[in-house]
Amino acid sequence: MRKLILLVGQRFQLWERPVQISFILALGLLLLTFVAVAFGPLSLRQPALIGGLGLVIVAQVIFMWANRNLVLPYTQAQRYYLAEDFPAAQQILETVVANGKADFRALTLLGNTYRQLGRLDESQEVLTKALAIRPSDPFPLYGFGRTLLIKGFYAEAADVINRALVAGAPVAVKIDLGEALYRQGQKDEARSVFQNNQLIDCEPYRKLMMVYLLHCLGAGEPPPRELLKAGLPFWRQQVERFETTPYGQILAADVQQMQALIEET
Repeated sequence: MRKLILLVGQRFQLWERPVQISFILALGLLLLTFVAVAFGPLSLRQPALIGGLGLVIVAQVIFMWANRNLVLPYTQAQRYYLAEDFPAAQQILETVVANGKADFRALTLLGNTYRQLGRLDESQEVLTKALAIRPSDPFPLYGFGRTLLIKGFYAEAADVINRALVAGAPVAVKIDLGEALYRQGQKDEARSVFQNNQLIDCEPYRKLMMVYLLHCLGAGEPPPRELLKAGLPFWRQQVERFETTPYGQILAADVQQMQALIEET
């Protein structure tokens, strides 16, 4: 209860002045109705009770309206991440960490943000801290696996991504597992993963990678033109982002091959 009162007090200071006044008036009137219900004449108690219930609703509406633009730092950083404004997400999350308020979710998002910014060593370090808190959570496991994959540690990446799947990661992550297996040369295992998951409903870029690698493995047709157009922009972006890494250099050759397939069709 004390924490709730402190939270309301902290947020109250951020509200617009008219909203503050309205909330205070609603609480003041609510207090008067409680007094009337408790100590007023019988003829006044029922109307006061009805009025009090109405004031409770009014106070709740004012509270929700006042907090309509208040967003927790993690949520705000997540929005920036999804909008691919990674420097903004980084700034918020680093502040959370500096204040000692980072949980495993904030650390995971920061680790993923560092990866998107090409800061792979920092990404690995922060995601390791997240896993120290939640070693069996699919969210940091998958992020850690992607960072290892991009750093060129394909065997380790395959192991961690598989652990993420066991922990409950979305089924589409099996395509990442297949890619990691393919990159480390375990082509039979990669083929098996892809062939068993061809009906997965997933993003076009993931679907493209699966169909393309199956074609490279001699187990499928080339990706259709529509899929190439839909998925290639993502992989071009990945090449630009990680061009100095072993993974980025290999991926660049794949993207060239995919581009050639578009020109052939």
